[in-house]
Amino acid sequence: MRSLSRLVILIALSALLLDACSIYRVAVQQGNVVTQKELAKVHPGMDKLEVRTALGSPMLQDPWHPDQWTYVYSYKPAYGRTEVRQIQLQFKDDRLQSISGDVKAEDPHTPQG
Repeated sequence: MRSLSRLVILIALSALLLDACSIYRVAVQQGNVVTQKELAKVHPGMDKLEVRTALGSPMLQDPWHPDQWTYVYSYKPAYGRTEVRQIQLQFKDDRLQSISGDVKAEDPHTPQG
């Protein structure tokens, strides 16, 4: 009888210890989410205020390169590889000159379906 109660206590203790070992992971999103649709609203010649209104504030604004804005987005799922997207905007005389990066603007002439 005594060995049975020890066995029950040992099993209960083992179950508690194993439960403490389980790891709960969450997906983590960081940065600016810039969609193709939002990016399609932005075009060369726009001023900085118009761009900021369309896309929001950039994640990175280099103090040594004030005419370069960088929008960065990363998504780390609970299990899997991290996805990183980046868009760079170049300005000249406070007007947008070029857009480069991982997200491309939607073509407004392409049918959606």
